[in-house]
Amino acid sequence: MYSAGHRPAADAGAASEAAGQVRLADRVVPIAAVREHPERYTSLFGRARSEVGHAVCLCRTDQLVRLVIRCRAGRYHLANWPAGGQQHAPGCPWFRSPSAMSGRSAYAEAITVGEDGTSIRLSTPLTVRGATAAPSDTPAPPAASAGSVTTARRAMGLLALLHYLWESAQLNVWHPRDGRRSWRDCRELLNEQAGDCRVNRLELADALWVVPAFQRAQAERINAAWERFLGRLANFGKVRRRGLVLGELRAVEATDYGVRIRLAHQRAPLFASAQLMDRVRRSYPSAFGAQATQDGRRQVALCLVERSRRGYPTVVDLAAMLTTSSYLPADSSYEAAMADALAAAGRAFHKPLHYDGTEVFPDFVLVDVDPETYVEVWGVRGRESYEMRKRAKQSFYRESGRTLLEWDVREPMPVLARS
Repeated sequence: MYSAGHRPAADAGAASEAAGQVRLADRVVPIAAVREHPERYTSLFGRARSEVGHAVCLCRTDQLVRLVIRCRAGRYHLANWPAGGQQHAPGCPWFRSPSAMSGRSAYAEAITVGEDGTSIRLSTPLTVRGATAAPSDTPAPPAASAGSVTTARRAMGLLALLHYLWESAQLNVWHPRDGRRSWRDCRELLNEQAGDCRVNRLELADALWVVPAFQRAQAERINAAWERFLGRLANFGKVRRRGLVLGELRAVEATDYGVRIRLAHQRAPLFASAQLMDRVRRSYPSAFGAQATQDGRRQVALCLVERSRRGYPTVVDLAAMLTTSSYLPADSSYEAAMADALAAAGRAFHKPLHYDGTEVFPDFVLVDVDPETYVEVWGVRGRESYEMRKRAKQSFYRESGRTLLEWDVREPMPVLARS
């Protein structure tokens, strides 16, 4: 472990009495109330927007942290100031991974942030036009394999979009006061982000189905909403419409015609070809490996879906991600074990997400100490290319004075509690 000495982060206990509050015009109000019941603050939002031009998050006392005030269909909400997510204190709902620790930094041409929200260019079309638009019962190959790099990064693949949504919803960030996350928690945060986005000029909230957490009393309402979503994927002449389905994989079952994909919390299955699933398993080995479902780990999938000739929801492409039981992303089962151990030790940290690029980041970053500590999990054995990269990263951390916490998985887990 390389250590230049560290101390508790300046704002860790901080942000003082004002933590969890925002200032709108001349009033200070709780963040939770503003996010859960924005309609109660409509006049205050309007005043803040016209008189000040922004809201202020009070998560920090050492600098001014602005928030954008947006309005859609008469409903106000707050969003991060462009590139301002890392200014917030860890634990704040608007804290985001620094751009230097996110694959998002390579997608300046694919992600545009404006006053009306975020516009994303997806490499795969959601509306297919022309003579080739007749529905197909055999899914096409994935648009981009995991880890591939698109030219100039002008468009995002499915994995990049999955990582963008997870990061925007702060699901790659952990703070001790978060407690255990449920799928219901994840869905609320993901839908909140989707409501602020357009993908290929379509409202993402309309194009994306985030599987609702199962509630027996709400089963009929949820089933009706699913049918409405599928109804928007109808084919009209030479136009074929596609949608996105985000959920947790429960089972992949062989059928006479391919595979049936069952999602947690959802009764209605999706269908795909065996060839597609073979490619997906090869592209996302950590999500489909032997250890992927042990110790409560989860497999999250973002599926590109269209209707078959007979109306079945058919997966055209799929990106998968391994997570812990609390939906923290991990690139391997060893990383999942480290994420669980860090959470159990009461640490505040975030997991850098690669999107579908090849940038090199630490496995985790501890943000409850100053300077921040990088965490590396060395889990691959006997591969020379991996050993060379390991030595190069260790050398970089040492020469740049970075604080590094390492775990060679052949050895016991290091002490993780903050001293």
